[in-house]
Amino acid sequence: MVDVESALASVQERDNWRRRMEVLERSLAEVREQRKKLELRLRRIRKEMTRLRLATEAALELSRPVPRTEFARVSTPAGIHNR
Repeated sequence: MVDVESALASVQERDNWRRRMEVLERSLAEVREQRKKLELRLRRIRKEMTRLRLATEAALELSRPVPRTEFARVSTPAGIHNR
């Protein structure tokens, strides 16, 4: 004959483990959801950093002095005068 006390203890232990598993599963779902949100946020931050880098590079390019082109002095043929 099965000991009623040990059977009851076994059922209670099983129920305790089920509750623990439910709590762990909920926690895991929350962690996964949080990770998903953080990954999305990280992608947005990376895109914004890329935009900022490109804007900074463009601004630096515009702030650089334009190299002056030196024109060779062209001598005018004899008899032609600029007036």
